[in-house]
Amino acid sequence: MEILFGVIAILEALAIVALVIIILRKNKNQANMIKNAETIVKGKLDVDDISTDGADNTTVKMGSAFNSIKNNLMTFVEATKVNVVTLSDSVAELSDSVDANVNGNEQIAEGATNVAVKTAEQLDLVKDNLSLIESNNEQMQEIDGDIHIIKELLEDTVEVSKSGLASLEGYQDEMGAMAGDLNKINDILARFNSEIKRIGEVGDFIVEISEQLMLLALNASIEAARAGQAGKGFAVVADEMNDMSSKTRDGMLTIDEILNEIIESSQLVNESIANCEGTYNRSKGTFDTVNSSFRKITEQSLSINDKMNNISEKFDVMSDNSEKTKTSAEQLFDTTQAISDSTHEIAAISQEVAAESAKIGENTEALKGMLIGIQGLLKQFNTAIVPTDRTSSHKVKILTMSMLDNDFWQGVRRGALYSKNELIDKNAEVEYSPILPTEGLDEQVCRFIRSAIDREFDGIVFPGFLGGANDLFQEAAQKGIKLMAYNCDCSADIPKIACLRPDPNDPGIIAAKAAEKHLNKHGNVLMLTGDLSVGVNKERSTTFRKQIEIGKGVKIVDEVKVLDTADDVYKVAVEQLKKHPETDVVYLTNGFPISVVDAIKECGLAGKVSVVCFDHNQEIFKAIKDGLIAAAIGQDAFGQGHDPVIWLYNNIVGGEKLDEFITCRLSVVDKSNVDSLVEA
Repeated sequence: MEILFGVIAILEALAIVALVIIILRKNKNQANMIKNAETIVKGKLDVDDISTDGADNTTVKMGSAFNSIKNNLMTFVEATKVNVVTLSDSVAELSDSVDANVNGNEQIAEGATNVAVKTAEQLDLVKDNLSLIESNNEQMQEIDGDIHIIKELLEDTVEVSKSGLASLEGYQDEMGAMAGDLNKINDILARFNSEIKRIGEVGDFIVEISEQLMLLALNASIEAARAGQAGKGFAVVADEMNDMSSKTRDGMLTIDEILNEIIESSQLVNESIANCEGTYNRSKGTFDTVNSSFRKITEQSLSINDKMNNISEKFDVMSDNSEKTKTSAEQLFDTTQAISDSTHEIAAISQEVAAESAKIGENTEALKGMLIGIQGLLKQFNTAIVPTDRTSSHKVKILTMSMLDNDFWQGVRRGALYSKNELIDKNAEVEYSPILPTEGLDEQVCRFIRSAIDREFDGIVFPGFLGGANDLFQEAAQKGIKLMAYNCDCSADIPKIACLRPDPNDPGIIAAKAAEKHLNKHGNVLMLTGDLSVGVNKERSTTFRKQIEIGKGVKIVDEVKVLDTADDVYKVAVEQLKKHPETDVVYLTNGFPISVVDAIKECGLAGKVSVVCFDHNQEIFKAIKDGLIAAAIGQDAFGQGHDPVIWLYNNIVGGEKLDEFITCRLSVVDKSNVDSLVEA
């Protein structure tokens, strides 16, 4: 319905334009208006605004009305182009989705049937698993009982081992005491043998004395014989001494024999004790081995007992888990049964949805036909350069990039996307890459260019102020990639084929005239200038200043540099407005004019100070209506995104020669025409 209204609006606009032509033909002084009107009737909308400088009030009103009609018609056509691209993509996606949905529903229906069959099989498997779980549970309970018995036996074994170990240690103590006693007996026998040896020595001494006595008795007998009757008494004594000596000798010999027998018995006792000691030493080693074995048995029994306790605990957990698994399996069985029932319902519903999707597909085809009709209607109006009729034999690949940090660049993006759609049937591929403010500018640009070089693109379109990638631009050109700048000129060492941009002098001059018009050629202007190393800022600043100096009635109170960020523009604007309270107009060469508007409000200067800026949107329109912005200079954002791509394509495919600089149109929005304008 909105598209139908749009078509009606176009027809109404054409009728109005035709009426204007009729009216203007009556006035020979309006030849320029007639010429532009005739051009618009032919479908070419890309014409400059009608200048009304120095004209009478009627002519000014007619010129403003003409410009409003032309700009609104152009805005509508460009917006419709973008909407056609968006709608066409949406229809294509919807068509693909419908096809996928139909196929998907058919597959779902078929899959649901298969699921139902598999679910039935799953039910049988669940039943079997339930039986197995029950059997496993019984086996685990039996194993658990056996483990408890083994545990009790091991505990008894540990106690017996501890008792045996204690007995062995007591026996070891007793054997040690016996060994001590044997050692004491051995010492006593050794002393006893020593005493016996001393007795033997005394006996030898007595035998020796008895032999001496016998010798003395013999001598006494001899002497008694010599003495005769007088020596008889000595002879009797000698005989007695001799007899006693013999008996003493015989007795000592008997004692000696007894002592020898005692010594021999003592030696046998020593040998027996020595044998006992050796046997004890040997048995001690065996005892140590047995003792060590008992200790090891005890330790291992304790370890086994601990492990059996651990196993028993795990079996208890497994038993609980088995019970839970059984419960879960029963729940799974119930769930599977429910799934089986639901699956049959899903299959039936999917078939119904497939039928509805088929109807949607028919409506989508009808919508495609409507889009083709709208595109045919749009082709009657040329708001910019059109692609060549030639088609390349190979796919032409073009990379285009832009900033995306304010409304102007959003308009550039829309134009670039339309060029992409416009060249789809031309065997061309247009790749748009946004330069995001969240990343480093130079890093992104270098990444885009390197990718285009590696993928052997045919052309690259880029804003001329991107100076951080000159080496890569030169490398791309050396490899045959054609380069085209837009918005402003690029560095002289980049071998571009052309640059699409506003005339370097026009933006500043038009802005200065807008400021003078707002001030009625008398007042004070504060200039907030972006980075002057960027050509567009330098040109807007220089030509604005020169135009103001020509008029002489408007004074520039200061020119201050600002960064291209909303925060810095706001901060500097507040500082300078407080420093220069005499300011009537703030002229901003770069983006973020709403930041200046906010600064004016912050300083309490709303109604006294207004802004002259570049580019516009609905927020800018409102600020113009509120008197906070005096004028906004439009730079054909859509055309700057669209035209460079088409120019470059025509050069690559059709060999069309391009001027070094191609100018784009400018427009002024102020209180005189803001109410009649629409924004794409």
